[in-house]
Amino acid sequence: MRNAFLGLLFLLCGACARFENPIVAEGGPALDQALIGRWFAEGPDGRFEMEIVRAGNEGRIVATSTEKGEAPKSEELRLITARLERQTFASVTGTRPDGNWTLLRYELATPDRLVIYLDDDGAWDDAVRNKLIPGDAGEAGKVRNSRVTASSEELRGFILGYGSVIFGDQPNGEFRRLY
Repeated sequence: MRNAFLGLLFLLCGACARFENPIVAEGGPALDQALIGRWFAEGPDGRFEMEIVRAGNEGRIVATSTEKGEAPKSEELRLITARLERQTFASVTGTRPDGNWTLLRYELATPDRLVIYLDDDGAWDDAVRNKLIPGDAGEAGKVRNSRVTASSEELRGFILGYGSVIFGDQPNGEFRRLY
């Protein structure tokens, strides 16, 4: 459950690396139809639920976190998915048009099991500092806080080349489908 709440924290607060643009497939913004529905994770600390619905070419997530002894907290998010070769990626942001995007890799291990893999923000910091991808690396010696300004096309190309380094093989969160 701790990993699911880390995933929630990641989705709601964003990673250290911030993205001006989502990653999209060559066909443009899309939503993986298989993600539509209600998903949950729960454990001793509480429960996390998210409902994913279609909103045009993209998705909308309504996420609710309920920790023991606290009132539920909800957030509405935008979702764009992309299949790049054999892997699937999601870009998530708040509903404000000026929000930053967060990137993650996901897979449907089974139709009712969604597994999330977070990125290594240090890899983004290095890529921006080494000018492999456009962005602002922030101040040296400070907490990592890169801002990646690459276009969706540049992100797609970079992930196709370096995705195995950026996104690990160990899942950070797992969700089950609610029926």
